Amino acid sequence: MTCIAETVPARRERSWLNGLLHKLSLAFPFRRRSRMPRLEPDELSDHLKRDLGFLDGRS
Repeated sequence: MTCIAETVPARRERSWLNGLLHKLSLAFPFRRRSRMPRLEPDELSDHLKRDLGFLDGRS
């Protein structure tokens, strides 16, 4: 038994408002969220370091 599936690419129509908003977002980059704090491996316990793969037993 064969199955023939015809695929049609989805075409998204862009309105002039969407194009304008896209260009404005490129011109004026806004930060929506504050930056997440970085993970400092030195401050983690050895158990968490091992679970996250920082302590893999190879030196």
